[in-house]
Amino acid sequence: MIAPDDVALLAAAGESETVEFKRTTGQRTEAARTLSAMLNGQGGRVLFGVQPDGQVTGQQVSEKTQQDVTQECRDIRPWHPPSIERIPLPGADPLEVLVVTVPAGSTKPYSHKGRYYVRSGASTVEMAEETQISLVLERAHGWQRWELESAERDLSALDEGEVLAFRDEAIAAGRARFDRDASVADVLRALHLVDGDGTLNRGAIALFGRPDTFAGQYPTLGCRLVAVTGTEIGDEFRDDVLIEDNAFTSMRRAMSFCEQHLNRPVRIRSGLYAETGSEIPSVVVREALANGFVHRDYAVAGRVQVRIFPDRLEVSSPGRLHFGLTPADLYVPHSSHPWNPNMMGCLYRRGIVEQLGSGTLRMARICADAGLGRPVFTADSASVTCSVPRHGHWLAPDGTSVAVDEWEAGVLGMLVDGPAARGEIAAEFGVGSDDLREILGGLRDAGLIRVEGHGRGARWRLSNGRSTPLE
Repeated sequence: MIAPDDVALLAAAGESETVEFKRTTGQRTEAARTLSAMLNGQGGRVLFGVQPDGQVTGQQVSEKTQQDVTQECRDIRPWHPPSIERIPLPGADPLEVLVVTVPAGSTKPYSHKGRYYVRSGASTVEMAEETQISLVLERAHGWQRWELESAERDLSALDEGEVLAFRDEAIAAGRARFDRDASVADVLRALHLVDGDGTLNRGAIALFGRPDTFAGQYPTLGCRLVAVTGTEIGDEFRDDVLIEDNAFTSMRRAMSFCEQHLNRPVRIRSGLYAETGSEIPSVVVREALANGFVHRDYAVAGRVQVRIFPDRLEVSSPGRLHFGLTPADLYVPHSSHPWNPNMMGCLYRRGIVEQLGSGTLRMARICADAGLGRPVFTADSASVTCSVPRHGHWLAPDGTSVAVDEWEAGVLGMLVDGPAARGEIAAEFGVGSDDLREILGGLRDAGLIRVEGHGRGARWRLSNGRSTPLE
C-alpha cells in the first residue's frame, strides 16, 4: 500500500531503473512500454501525476482513467495485470497520483505490442536480440532442459560402481533419498535420472555414464586440463590432458591435476607437527569445478576448461550466466538458479557442494582465510570463468592479474571485510603515513582499490563495484 508520504519520497529520489514519472495518463502507452521493461528486470513503479523533475502535481483520476491504463497494459505479453493505486494529494482535492506497480516477472521476456524492452538506468530501451533469445530459453528451461532429454540408453550404459559409490557417500553425508541397500535403478529413480520404463535421461549419462557408451555422441562431456608456463593461454603448455568421461570422474581427475601442479606449502602448527596443504584450498578448487560442471550449458559446444597459470587458476565453463545474474551478484547473497538442477542436486547429496546458492561466497571467505586474493568471476556470451589468484598475486575485477607484495596483500585482505579509512589501515599494519600513501597509491593505480569520499570521511574499498562485505 502506497501512502502520500511514500509518493513524496519516491518523487524526491528521482527516476531510476525501478521508478519512472509521467505527467498524466495521456502518456500511458509509453508507461506500458516501461512496465514491460520493468517486468523484464527487477520490477518497478510508474507514477502518473509527477513531473520529470520530481514535482508532484497530480491529475484528476476516474474509474475510466484506471480502465484506460489497464487496457493499455493488456498489450504486454505474457499478460501480467499490474497493481494500480490512487493516492490523493493532501490539500489538493480532487487531484491524485496514480501508482502502477509490477514485480520482476517470472515468465520473461515480456513484450509490449510485439517489441521487447529493458531499463537502462532511468531510460527504457529496446532489448538486444541476444538477450531475447536467452530469456526465451530460460522461460522454457523449467520443462525442457538438456539434462531431462532422453539418452535412449539403459542401465548398461552406466558405471555401476560410480552409482553405488554415490549411494554410500550420499548416505554418509546424511543427504540420501534411498536406503542403504538401494539398487542402481532405485538410486537413479530417486534422483529423477531414469524414466518409468528404465530409459536414462542425459543427466544420468553426464553424471555416471561410461565413456565407451557415449563417445562421439556427447562431445561436451568431460574437460580439458592445461598447465601453462606463462600468464597467457597462448604460452607454452607444461601439461595438457583431455578427459572424456562422466562428470564425477572428470572432477576427480581435475582435482588430481590441480594438486599436482599447484604448490604444496608446509604450515607449522605447534611443536614438531607440520601440516602440508595445497596452495589453493582443495574446497575452493572443488567448488569451482562443481560450478563449472553443473551450471554449464551442455547444449553449447565445448568442454569445461581448467587452466593453471603461474599467477592464477581458471575454471571456465561453456554457456552464459542466466536468470538475470551478473558476475557482481556472485559476491553477495543470491538465489540459487542452477541451469542443471537435477545434476546440482546430485552433487549436493554427495557432499561435493555444501549449500545451494552460497558456494561463491564460501570460496571468497576460504581464500581470505588462506591469505589469498578473492576469486574473480567474469562472463560473456560464450562462457563463465572463475579465476582464483595464487600466492603473491591479486586479480582485478576484469580478471587481470597483479603481482603484490606482503604489505599490499595484507591491505587488500583487510578490505575484503569491507571499506576502511586510512587511519584504520595504518593502525592495523603499523605503517607510517608515507609508506601507506605509497601502498594505497600503487594499489589504486593497479585498479585494485578505490577511494570514496574526501578528507576524514574518505574510505578505501576493493574495486569490485559492490559495497556489501563478504560476511
